[in-house]
Amino acid sequence: MRSFTSVVAWLAAVVAGVLTVPLLWISSHVVDEDGYVAFSSELATDTELQGAFAAYLADDFVQRGALPKRLQKAATSALSLVGRQTSNQPGFVEAWEQTQRSFHQSAFSDDSGPLMVEAGPLADFVVQRLGDALPVSLQVPGDLTVEIGTADDRRAVDRLSMARTFGLLGLLVVIVAGVTSLLSARSRPLAIAGLGVGALVVAGVVRVATSVVTPRIIDETRGTTEFAQSFQKLLVDRASDSLSGWLVWVAVAGAAAVAVGLVGRLVAGRSR
Repeated sequence: MRSFTSVVAWLAAVVAGVLTVPLLWISSHVVDEDGYVAFSSELATDTELQGAFAAYLADDFVQRGALPKRLQKAATSALSLVGRQTSNQPGFVEAWEQTQRSFHQSAFSDDSGPLMVEAGPLADFVVQRLGDALPVSLQVPGDLTVEIGTADDRRAVDRLSMARTFGLLGLLVVIVAGVTSLLSARSRPLAIAGLGVGALVVAGVVRVATSVVTPRIIDETRGTTEFAQSFQKLLVDRASDSLSGWLVWVAVAGAAAVAVGLVGRLVAGRSR
């Protein structure tokens, strides 16, 4: 009975772990505002995203009548160049973080409709550094907002708000089940090794799941603008990379537990 209880508890810990690791990552990198801003700052210096934002900004100026259509291509090139040149200057990342903070607050608010981001701070930073690159002067409007996601995306984001609660509950299940498996096992060293194997299983399953889900999400990205599409794709891609970093540590801890358990088993066998 003791071994059966240990195995059942081990299975519960593994299943809970597979669900808990992604939930805790979402909680700290998406739901938490500061965590999201820090995480999304990795995108600020991406040249693909800068080019897409420059194209959107130039098109917006044309649509508003602030830029002649014939200068749209030149404005896109100039804005892209300025973005690349100033991405390491003081204030650029801060402007991006201000933009992302407003996006996070909007995404997790009680508003309805599509997901919008206030792009004014970043646009101001770039436009003010154009200099004489264009024969006309540009003025960023005070209400420069960009649609990043649809109303369906907003509802999906809203469902993530419970990630912290479920993640902490899952962590509690992992701890209780792990301790139960350890205490009810006939051999404690083997139980430790078994928990290490469980951690390796969690890391492997989550990694395989994300390697399947992530490309599907990227393929189904349907942003209304090139900038929205680039932003969504890069965010999903960076999220997969970041979660993979967590999984590496889970796997390392699992491998260490396996090694400790096997060594403990050998030592116990020799002492007998």
